[in-house]
Amino acid sequence: MTPAPITLVLPDGQTIERGRLYERAQLDDGAWVYLVGVPLWQTAFGGRVEPIEYSTWVTAGQLRPDPRRGPVRRAHAPPPLPRTHRMAWILDRPARGPAVLHSEGCRHASERGRPLRTEAALDALARRGTVACTECDAHEVLVPILHHGQIGPHRPQDSEDGG
Repeated sequence: MTPAPITLVLPDGQTIERGRLYERAQLDDGAWVYLVGVPLWQTAFGGRVEPIEYSTWVTAGQLRPDPRRGPVRRAHAPPPLPRTHRMAWILDRPARGPAVLHSEGCRHASERGRPLRTEAALDALARRGTVACTECDAHEVLVPILHHGQIGPHRPQDSEDGG
């Protein structure tokens, strides 16, 4: 069955049009959540920019039209992306200064940079002496992922025993 068209409403009121409503589920507390896919772009190896569908569960209040006011068509969610379609990053180590992570294709990355997949890029960024480029997607994409759920920046000397 074809997924129902839907608009995702972001917390600041912006909308992402042309979303797809795949299914709904009821949580233990009785609330309903909806699996939607929205079109986005990603940087791939080789510096290409290619479309991707991002899928996530949201509440009815985040969707237009309100899915509670009509039937929800059920359809299968999109298959996971093949490993070759993951974001690509470049770790650039200049002679002086910090190592810099760039989105592949960034004009500020040097030819001596090393390509990394997202997990390795996050590991590198978590180490002291590495920063994310603010001129490409690296800072905007990687830093929020790295700090998701953290109250403040993690420092290696921080530990539960105070040592």
